[in-house]
Amino acid sequence: DEILAPTVTLSRHIFKAPTRYYKTGVVFLAYINGHQDHFRMVGGQEGARSVTHLSELFVLADRAGLLHDPDLAAERMRRVLAVAGVS
Repeated sequence: DEILAPTVTLSRHIFKAPTRYYKTGVVFLAYINGHQDHFRMVGGQEGARSVTHLSELFVLADRAGLLHDPDLAAERMRRVLAVAGVS
């Protein structure tokens, strides 16, 4: 329970309605953790979730200890925010 408890809030956020956009959250986590070099999806689906949603996802991933390289994750989050016009 101690290990999985921090991920419950994160998973609920990723699968928040409309549930069909959960993939945006999964790809976002892959991007900020350095598993891919871009945050692009087929059909522009990276825009399916708001910058507010992605920001909360970033915070929840951090709380769950899922940011493998916090400096890289922070830099990539800054890039996502900059594209959204937030700096």
